Amino acid sequence: MERELENRPRDVRCPDCDTYSPRIAAACSVCGRLLSNVPDAPPTPPAEPPYAEKPTSGGPSGDALRVGTILGSGIQHAVRDHVDFSQSTFHAPVIGVQNNYGPASPGLTGPAAADGWPRFIDVRRLALGVRPTQSHGGEPTLPPYVPRDRDAELDRMLAHVLETGGLVVVTGEPLSGKTSTAWAALNRGVPEDTRLYRAHPGDDLRGLPAALHGRDPGGTYVVWLDDLEGHLGEQGLTAGLLAQLTHRGVVVLATMRDEAYDTHRFGDRPAARVLSVARTLELTCRWSEAELARLAEADDPLLVDAVRWRGDLGVTQFLAVGPELWEEWWRARRPSGRPHGHLLVRIAVELARCGVTAAVPVEAFEHQVLQSFTQADLEWAARHRLGVIGLLVPGGEAATWRASGPLVAAAMRAPDLRPAEPDVWRYAAEMAREYSPADFDAVVHAGRAAVRVWAEADDVSAVWSLADLAALAGDDADARLWYRRLVERDPRLGQHFGEYLLGQGEYTEAICYLARAAEAGSAGAVRVLGPVLLTQAEHWLAMAAANGSERAAVQLASLRKAFPTNPDTVKE
Repeated sequence: MERELENRPRDVRCPDCDTYSPRIAAACSVCGRLLSNVPDAPPTPPAEPPYAEKPTSGGPSGDALRVGTILGSGIQHAVRDHVDFSQSTFHAPVIGVQNNYGPASPGLTGPAAADGWPRFIDVRRLALGVRPTQSHGGEPTLPPYVPRDRDAELDRMLAHVLETGGLVVVTGEPLSGKTSTAWAALNRGVPEDTRLYRAHPGDDLRGLPAALHGRDPGGTYVVWLDDLEGHLGEQGLTAGLLAQLTHRGVVVLATMRDEAYDTHRFGDRPAARVLSVARTLELTCRWSEAELARLAEADDPLLVDAVRWRGDLGVTQFLAVGPELWEEWWRARRPSGRPHGHLLVRIAVELARCGVTAAVPVEAFEHQVLQSFTQADLEWAARHRLGVIGLLVPGGEAATWRASGPLVAAAMRAPDLRPAEPDVWRYAAEMAREYSPADFDAVVHAGRAAVRVWAEADDVSAVWSLADLAALAGDDADARLWYRRLVERDPRLGQHFGEYLLGQGEYTEAICYLARAAEAGSAGAVRVLGPVLLTQAEHWLAMAAANGSERAAVQLASLRKAFPTNPDTVKE
């Protein structure tokens, strides 16, 4: 008997998928593992007449003892993955039997567990790991998928593994749209009743083959592994497990960051063997002209925002980072957050909402709120989120800043953010005139339309702002109309009409409004009126002296001696 066993060809056990192949095979017939360095499997005894069996109990993992009964004597071996009789002495024909007393196979007791997996049509993109692009007003939402140039290539890969089973990995830069692209491929390529298993990082995947045992032979089964690097390891996707899934015709669809892929793909580690048999598709954040053209045709508000506000960002970067920026900035307004940093960014956001596209110095922000901002506030606002962009971005000139496009777009859609106040529109027009001349006309036009609603409701701040905006627009009649209404509401506010009239060269009427405002208690009117009257006195004394008045000449000399730097408020 010993000679007969020695003469039989020996099989080779694959350590990855626990299957046996003939000695002459160069590679495992299931997983493809090279077998040249794998030790021989023990000889397999031939089938003989009935034998005696002595069963023993196995644990929950399904391990059991293999027991041979030879001439009434039992030989027991320790529980382990592989058991043989290589150290036994045989005196008669013998057959080795392994008894597994673990959990019953699902296929033998009822429907396969995999047939209870969710249907693909019932699984939302967000549940698969796609980042939300908007979270205002309820549940997060996503825009329609914009086709990428490499979709057809991915479709071919998926079609192949749908026939044969196997692993497809979509790789790319962070925020390049890997998960959305993989989802879209499934959406195009698999039946609606496809059963989909979405693994969470750290899940034990070793039970997948058992879950698939007894499955519907006509069904399609997909294992979804977003961020594959979190699913590699002894309890995750190994070469052996992948071989078993492939053998069963299961599609394994995964995503992976470029950096993580490069880390795990090369070398002699177990993960490298998994990735070596994968079909891979690489994505980038940089969209082609054809992709951007398809984006421009979209009418979804989120995609329209991407066209307008993304700047130098990739489309997928813009869509992903917007909700992150908004959430962090909005929560920073709390006393326990970053209220000063929040206010700094708020001014920049308001300018952008009003149409100012150029960057503005921080000093101009401080002038608006009469508050100084620290370097820490600025650093917090400028720090990149998700490695992409900050709340504020630097302008072309030193020490100038503007709100980032994704944040502005999110603010435009936010129901929590009220429309710009009238004084903000006036401030935006002033900033546009000084720092963003190309935007000035549009800002003033939009501001007048927005503020008029408040002004007609007799809001004093709106009346004042609308008068100033009309003056900036060069609409003299409208400016006078709203300045007079402002004075009717509060004589102290006549200072603003007086200053406007001074600019028009109407000194007498200007002095009248300034005097009334000063008498009503306007400190600002007092500050303006004094120099105006002084300049007027100098003007008329000079005229009198020129006409031969000696007294006027003496008074003029005294005035100029007392006020050598008299402001030239009124031209002579």
